Amino acid sequence: SERNPKYLFPGERVKDDVKIEFRKSLLLYNAHRIKVPVDHLFVVEGFTATWWLWQTEYRNVVTLMGADCSEAQGTLIVDLVKPDGKVWILSDGDEAGTHCAESLLREVSPHRFVRWPRLRENEQPTDCSTEDLIALFGD
Repeated sequence: SERNPKYLFPGERVKDDVKIEFRKSLLLYNAHRIKVPVDHLFVVEGFTATWWLWQTEYRNVVTLMGADCSEAQGTLIVDLVKPDGKVWILSDGDEAGTHCAESLLREVSPHRFVRWPRLRENEQPTDCSTEDLIALFGD
């Protein structure tokens, strides 16, 4: 709810007469770990999916921190993937997840190959076992 949000991001503030503002639309959570363009990049909606994929050895994973991929985030994703690499969308199996995937496709697919293995209705990436993930991402 608005009173008790799922995540609470830093608000706008002023420090030493400088306005500081957190804008998640300009960032990809976990992107700092990817030092050079990769062959496969996994993009998810939320933090817990990033942690789960990381634990299951899918280290090239980033989070949009929501269900919208901004133009800036799309550019960051493209830059993280080799020209002949793949972007894997692992969005939630709900309406927001569909919106997320469509947003990513719009921003990224003109520049990189994108795959979207869909989860079952109301399924989250964290519901997937290691074997499920291998089956989803198998070529």
